[in-house]
Amino acid sequence: MNLLKDNAYHVLGLDTSSNQKEVAKRSKEILTRLKIDDVPEYDIDINFIEDFRTESSVKKAVANLSTPKKQLKEYFFWIQVADSVDEEAVSLFQKGKYGEAAKIWKDNSKTDTVKSLLYKKNLAILVTILLYKSNDNELLERSVALWSELTNSSKFWNAFNKIYKLHDELGSDDDVLEVFQKDVGDYISDIYADLSSQYEDDSFVTVFANSFGMKGDKMETNILDPIYKTINGAVEELDSLGVSDDGILDQQETADIKRLVGIIQSELNKLIDLGLYEESKIKLVRDRAASTLRKLSIEVNNNLNETSVALGLIKIADSMSGTSGFKNKVQQDLKTLQDNQDYSEREKKQMSIVDPILADFKAGRSEKALQTINTYIYNENTDQELKNTLLEVKQVIEKRMLEHGKPVKNAPTLFTWWGFGSMIYGDTLYLTGLYIPVFPLVRYSLTNDGGNYSFMGKLELHPWQQVLRVVSVIIILIVLFSG
Repeated sequence: MNLLKDNAYHVLGLDTSSNQKEVAKRSKEILTRLKIDDVPEYDIDINFIEDFRTESSVKKAVANLSTPKKQLKEYFFWIQVADSVDEEAVSLFQKGKYGEAAKIWKDNSKTDTVKSLLYKKNLAILVTILLYKSNDNELLERSVALWSELTNSSKFWNAFNKIYKLHDELGSDDDVLEVFQKDVGDYISDIYADLSSQYEDDSFVTVFANSFGMKGDKMETNILDPIYKTINGAVEELDSLGVSDDGILDQQETADIKRLVGIIQSELNKLIDLGLYEESKIKLVRDRAASTLRKLSIEVNNNLNETSVALGLIKIADSMSGTSGFKNKVQQDLKTLQDNQDYSEREKKQMSIVDPILADFKAGRSEKALQTINTYIYNENTDQELKNTLLEVKQVIEKRMLEHGKPVKNAPTLFTWWGFGSMIYGDTLYLTGLYIPVFPLVRYSLTNDGGNYSFMGKLELHPWQQVLRVVSVIIILIVLFSG
């Protein structure tokens, strides 16, 4: 769940001062109304955020507000309505006047008081939420500055801890608060990584990383900056490859991709060795590299049909991705590509069995084709999917044989000499004498286009034709013996 858009208090339409009884009552109310397709709205809703209030999100919200660690996170990243200033700001939400609400909190946060710090937290939340509506660089700079000011202020944390304990019915101990304060930078980084992914704009990563540098200047300048520069150079080169421009993934392009991916992986390994791989800033760097590989994977799959290559790239992107929000997107792509690859392999395996069967049938070997099908169908080692496919093929073959008879391997030879030979009359091949059909040989399912015949299958002779054959043989024998 996104810490802001899908915040538990936002989903329930409550502010952070709400107690557990109010949470239970509100969740029950929402779930009841959702059952009749009535999605409720509340004063504190952010109206440009859509489809965030569902049965699943409500249940998730209640669960999060029932656990000390999760409740603390939800509480920190949502708006508190503590006095008339907060009420005035929130009253503008329904009218969509978020700029005016932000101004109220900004104007009242200029004094050096505990209240002003809490107004500033509300302001930071609102300004950051507005970034999901508009990719605005001024809002970005402002939101990061607010978070940086708050999270680096001991006075803010003292005030926050006190006010939180007043509302905390779960009884969180000091250790929970200390761990949260230590990890809050990582949580905020996830928000900007999500925004970066939404807009496909690296400036969100850059601005946040510049403000929330977790290491000293010497570490940044002498060790981390060269690593970032190398990774960014390889990423930019990957971005500019244009592998699908000519419609072919050639050997040189494949070699370039392997080389650049190798460079990125080598630099990331250095960060692992330094023990910095899980730092929030490093996670954003990893996300940028993984984002480029994800983009390349999509391009290779969609434009060049190279599913196996795309799958390899997305697996590398998955291993590199840092923040949970972006990793979820990569893993969804990975699952889709893996499913496509598995389907393609199953299809290829099935066709290696089905194609020879169809070839036998088309060549007139229908008994062999049906025998092969039955062998697979009644073999307990044959997987069910292949059995289903073969059953469908069998039905098609049997239906065609019912309509057109057994396939014809070769078209019959038609010839006459002075009226004696073989000719087609209707749908039957006869031996003729003076152009008179005397002896029926074979009956066909056929089409006749002005004497150009297309033979689709052999049919059984009509009963009267079978009688005619016997009569013809008797007459021929009588003539021979009379002679």
